[in-house]
Amino acid sequence: MIDMKKDIAFIYMDSAEKSMYQPIAREAEKRGYRVRLTDNKFERCEIGFYCQHVNFPQYSKFSVIMLHDIIQQFGNWPDIWYMEPWNKYDVGFLPSNQWEENWTKASGAFYARPRRGVYKVGWPKADVIADLDIEAYRRSFYREHGLDPGKKTVLYAPSWENDGKQDDFVQAMLKLDVNILIKQYNASETLYPEVYRAIRAMYELHRDLPRVTILDPATNIFDAILAADILVSEESSTMAEAAMMGVPSVSVSDWLIPDVTPSRYPVCHYEFAIVTPKAALTDCVRDIIAHYDAYRQKILDFREKNFSNIGQTARIVMDVVDACVSGQPAAYPALTPAPAVRVPFMKDVKRRLIQFKLQVYYNWSKQYRIVGALWKGMASARHALQALAGRRPS
Repeated sequence: MIDMKKDIAFIYMDSAEKSMYQPIAREAEKRGYRVRLTDNKFERCEIGFYCQHVNFPQYSKFSVIMLHDIIQQFGNWPDIWYMEPWNKYDVGFLPSNQWEENWTKASGAFYARPRRGVYKVGWPKADVIADLDIEAYRRSFYREHGLDPGKKTVLYAPSWENDGKQDDFVQAMLKLDVNILIKQYNASETLYPEVYRAIRAMYELHRDLPRVTILDPATNIFDAILAADILVSEESSTMAEAAMMGVPSVSVSDWLIPDVTPSRYPVCHYEFAIVTPKAALTDCVRDIIAHYDAYRQKILDFREKNFSNIGQTARIVMDVVDACVSGQPAAYPALTPAPAVRVPFMKDVKRRLIQFKLQVYYNWSKQYRIVGALWKGMASARHALQALAGRRPS
């Protein structure tokens, strides 16, 4: 047993991650833990909660890993752990039946297994709705933002703002008699300058339209979804979060995602999402409104099957942490992994090289000047060689 103090650091890099931690932090404080939320990814702590794609649990005595978002690394399902190993953490938490299925398929590999186990607990962000009078909340929200309570509200919440997607949405919704609501990602101007500029450009374009309400990007996404009847996105995890709330979501299939060059089309095979090209977005939303009860019931059925412990996730998480701190077995059962399998030698070599590269880039190059200088020098030399090769005659 590790000698641990009741001291927790929740490491986050943006407001979405911070809002995920907050229900757990409040529950921890009730139980007498010292709690801090920090954006220092190298924070030295007794108990560290992590959710980034790349984390440094070596700086905590006891480490907890959670997902960054609920449809994380969708293109690599079921085995996201090859790129984001969990064996360096003590405990892992998963949100849903789908994630239990993913982990079970991958759990034969050692890199998918935290030292103390994996628990399916739910999605902590959703805890905010447990004791909320949703109808009263909606009335208050509509009054605050001047929305028409007699109309359906359609919310736009993309994973990326680029190529005028927000304008596509607004122009499509202006053809319908609906409230138009926009919640963009709270992008840092320093870390994500292109995304920040794209969001600002769309804000300037639409801020004076009387039927368009643009929320502060720092708004908790659940606050926006609670006020909405339909969500429109491309492949954002907000669609899964909408499903938890019983809100139908639409994925626009030809809105580009600029996380690679050239930009790609969204990957959206989620059972709960309605897929449409942008040219048919108006008709798609019109049909949902015309048959709203049927669409909503389908989402509610999906929620009942896939998302458990809504309103109880933070309590269960802290029950597990309490047990670990006290050296007692957790009352809530860990998931049973698949039988251990041997990871092929070359696959594991490749995985270890990837992890070493990530450690150098995200950790050592930031903490040690000489490593950072060497890394930049190597990157510059590589780019120069690539440019030279591109100029050579064939």
